Amino acid sequence: MNIFRSSFTGSVHHRFSGVLRCVISLFAVVFTTGLSGCSNETEVHPKQEAVSVDVPLSYAKGFSLYDHEGFKTLRVIVDLDGRQDTLRYLLIPKKSPLPDGFDEHVVIRTPVERVALFSTTQVGYIDLLGCADRIIGIARSDYVNTPSLRERIEKGAVSEIGMPFSPNVEEILELNPEMIVTTAFPAARQTDYKALVMAGIPVVVVAEWLEESPLGRAEWLKLYAALLGREEVAVEKFADIEHSYHALKALTDTLSHRPSVVTGMPFKDAWFVPGGNSYVACFLRDAGADYHWKNRAKTGSIKMDIEAVYPVALEAEFWLNPGTVQSLDELLAKDIRFRDFFAVRSGKVYNNNRLLNPAGGNAYWELGAVRPDRVLEDLIRILHPDLFPERGNGDDSLTFYRHIQ
Repeated sequence: MNIFRSSFTGSVHHRFSGVLRCVISLFAVVFTTGLSGCSNETEVHPKQEAVSVDVPLSYAKGFSLYDHEGFKTLRVIVDLDGRQDTLRYLLIPKKSPLPDGFDEHVVIRTPVERVALFSTTQVGYIDLLGCADRIIGIARSDYVNTPSLRERIEKGAVSEIGMPFSPNVEEILELNPEMIVTTAFPAARQTDYKALVMAGIPVVVVAEWLEESPLGRAEWLKLYAALLGREEVAVEKFADIEHSYHALKALTDTLSHRPSVVTGMPFKDAWFVPGGNSYVACFLRDAGADYHWKNRAKTGSIKMDIEAVYPVALEAEFWLNPGTVQSLDELLAKDIRFRDFFAVRSGKVYNNNRLLNPAGGNAYWELGAVRPDRVLEDLIRILHPDLFPERGNGDDSLTFYRHIQ
């Protein structure tokens, strides 16, 4: 059986399209040959004829949830350079008999109480739901920033499970998680994932990074909530985040001046800039910035020659997210010509790496994905400090960003 269905068309960041194709092929093979090993239960409900009910989603486009009588179904859309494929999951309470008519769905027994993760980005969602204690395995645990999980890692309660492209199958099987979560872009060996699926461990693919809006990414909280049995918590948490985000955005809606911004860092002869319809461009627009490539209708990054970006960067009032640098000396050591940039000369360079742990794990990618309101507040404080006169605007007022000086 094949759980993938081609539906809509679209495009993704070109740097990930190749590995996405590899992942889609991987899971098509794994689930086709191994799904029968996901459960040894043979008792089934009569075939479900009742119409399902959509779980409301306001921003996220990459997944959908449907309520049925006694269970849920989940669809995750993986956008693959010109087409979209849908992964289907059946979320059913433990000990409930399986319904008939859902053979093309991966079975996940809920609420999931033992989960392994292949990305620290997934930690932020699970921790916000109050379920970090259910994480029993993770890739690169040294990158984790979340205090509640960091403590459990240091106590030895969380195991290393290898990387998405080289999972430690033996360790994962010993842990016996009820679910593994992996991101849609890493390459992986199909034989390794097949071994996990055949052992009855469902693999859930998430693709929040493909969302075009910050609130779209944050709304994936509801996907994790459905898996973990925390739906009411997710609705409440997301409503607070949404309200906070829109309240902050309203501060910039009527600004007369929008400072110009350049982002990123050149690499060799190329400078990747966010497309005008991208997640980053959405943040900049909502923070009251004037982004030069705002009218380039791309959802991912645009590869440009340095010569094309240099004149824009030279005059931009602010420079944001310049790679991994933490100081001005480090920035200028990469290219002495950066000293000519207006943002460098005027002291308006900021990077989103204020919360780094000793291994280099960045809380921006962990907590920031599910708390876009806090990212937006940082950006508004940087670009429009006059909007927060009573609270100060130094580094201590920022969550994720640091002043590069």
